[in-house]
Amino acid sequence: MQNPYDLRDRGLPSIKALIAFEATVRLGSMTAAAKELDSTQPAISQRIRQLEDSLGTLLFDRTGGRVATTETGRRLYEDVSNALKALESAVRQYKTSGIPDKRKVTIAAHFGFAHVWLLPRMADLEKTFPHLHFEITPVDLDDAPEMAQADLAIRFGRVKPDEKNERLLMNEFVFPICSPSFASKYLISEVVTETQLSTVPLLHLDRADPRWLDWEQWSRLAHLPMPVQKPRIRYNNYPLLLNAVKEGFGLALGWSVLVEQAIKDGTMVAVGPSVERKGYGYICRSRFLDNAVIAPVAEWLAATMNDGRPSNV
Repeated sequence: MQNPYDLRDRGLPSIKALIAFEATVRLGSMTAAAKELDSTQPAISQRIRQLEDSLGTLLFDRTGGRVATTETGRRLYEDVSNALKALESAVRQYKTSGIPDKRKVTIAAHFGFAHVWLLPRMADLEKTFPHLHFEITPVDLDDAPEMAQADLAIRFGRVKPDEKNERLLMNEFVFPICSPSFASKYLISEVVTETQLSTVPLLHLDRADPRWLDWEQWSRLAHLPMPVQKPRIRYNNYPLLLNAVKEGFGLALGWSVLVEQAIKDGTMVAVGPSVERKGYGYICRSRFLDNAVIAPVAEWLAATMNDGRPSNV
């Protein structure tokens, strides 16, 4: 039975002989061809002899001690050179496109978390998992279809103990935050006072959401009187509110995982007291938490989130 991968079964010369012939003509000598091909001059000469024998014709005029191609040799060189170039191009193309595609992992997360925490850490995430391609989808609602479709969905809210597809990434810790200039202006030190809560500008989110603490709920948990002032400005998303804090517009509530980097950078100041709601925090939801690809990513998220909370609150 004919072997389709053996050129001899097709009456064709060996590829080594063709390469030796092409290099000899192109470089002008068998010695130069041997050097380029990491071979010896006698080996190159033998391969060319075998090529001539298989074709039944001379390819070089060897009279007078010189090596010059015959007319047949010149025509064959043109054909072999073009064929080898085409083969090299094809191999290079498939060598590039043949690299296995990275496994795509989709992560859906609330807009504020995606913008403030996740996106700034994408370089570290990609460096840790170079074989994965991450696609981030910011969402506003827990019941958004993207949350159900994602490989990993990160939500904030109450922990569901019986939910097998969820794991707690980090507990909720909330404390007042402000800019250094604001703290200096209103003489705010390590712990905010009752008087300051009633007199300094407080920043608020614009919609009531039971998942998030507001100033009234935070005051109750901190065992402080509820601030009596009415909100003058409300912000419709958390990144916008954080920008207002950095600009020195007022005192706001900070969730530790979202503001820890700004505190380390010195663009925000953390003020006590810090409160914690048991059973609330950032939660990772996925049908694939036991998957060999997804589980390490969830572990990285949890480890990175818990890499130290502000110690001065």
